Amino acid sequence: MIQRPGIATNWGPFWHRSVVGLSLIVCLTWFGGCSSNSPSTENQKPVHPVKGSVTVGGQSAVAAFVLFTPVNEPPDAKDPRPRAEVKEDGSFAISTYGTEDGAPLGEYIVTITWEDREIGDKLKGRYSDSKSSMLRATVKEGPNDLPPFEL
Repeated sequence: MIQRPGIATNWGPFWHRSVVGLSLIVCLTWFGGCSSNSPSTENQKPVHPVKGSVTVGGQSAVAAFVLFTPVNEPPDAKDPRPRAEVKEDGSFAISTYGTEDGAPLGEYIVTITWEDREIGDKLKGRYSDSKSSMLRATVKEGPNDLPPFEL
């Protein structure tokens, strides 16, 4: 280590570690505050629990993807769309901002896709487009238990 007049030699490594540590904390705090990947909680709409089920020919549509598109969604919508994956028993619980937190109030067009690696959409695209899907859901205040989607 180089000795400099007026600087104690045992402060060199301590000073260096302190500056590096402080710099790291400042950078993480600054970058963390600038993140725009997740919506701000102040811009989130209130959500209400939504549960339902999907069956095809009386069988659970396990791993089918359910997506709610607002009926009057503006072209420049910034809100995430409510969505869910169908569970082993055929049930689903909608998520918008967090896991199974529900959906904002409103009328929705429901689209469902059920992918298979070999054959593609098991539903042959009948419910995959919000412009042609006839499936609908209404989310009201409080818990919402939707009638089953029997496809």
